[in-house]
Amino acid sequence: MGYDLSITRDPIWTGRPGRSLTLEEWFDVIQRDDELCFAPSGDPRKYPTCDAEWLAHPKPEETPQGTRFFWCGGNITYKYPDEYQMLKMVQISHRLNAIVIGDNGERYDLDENGKLVVDENGPPALPKPMAYGIGCNPCEKFTKAMAASETSESVLFYQWYLGLVTAVNAARYEDGKSVMTFSLTPERIREDQNFFRQYCQDHPNRSFQQAALLLMQMRLARSGG
Repeated sequence: MGYDLSITRDPIWTGRPGRSLTLEEWFDVIQRDDELCFAPSGDPRKYPTCDAEWLAHPKPEETPQGTRFFWCGGNITYKYPDEYQMLKMVQISHRLNAIVIGDNGERYDLDENGKLVVDENGPPALPKPMAYGIGCNPCEKFTKAMAASETSESVLFYQWYLGLVTAVNAARYEDGKSVMTFSLTPERIREDQNFFRQYCQDHPNRSFQQAALLLMQMRLARSGG
């Protein structure tokens, strides 16, 4: 076990939503930074390099762990970094809209004078997802809309649900997960509406969004997603 420093965009540590670092982004940093070069793999025939050598360390002879940055599961790491290495990691993190974090959750950054500073506090809490539109209303409003057949408000509730499915599908696709696919037949719409009607009658004070999320979870479970 050693002390590792990592450049990361993991929401758990950054306190903000976002995607993990990609190899394409890391390779772009290496190619654009004259102080970095690709470090050869121990077996380049089978394992192309993902790591980089820092060529501009002021005192490379004093770094027993070398001057190599390692790619590790969406993070860029270095073991037993000295202050020069920490500064370089912070500079790289700024290019990647990422942060530098230590094994104990401490965050490294630069002050207004370019000096290294350490924040021992934990990451800020992730902002709660916000929902908008008619689906934020309590279920009892959906039940009333279904009872008032002369209004089109119940249709708006269902359209809101379909919009939610579309957004969730897009996010799952970007994450490499399975998506919900179905034909919007009258039978399917009737089945969905019956589910919403029963749920909202049983839980009038819950939001329609909760009903919509539950139905999506059921659909995904049935499809093996």
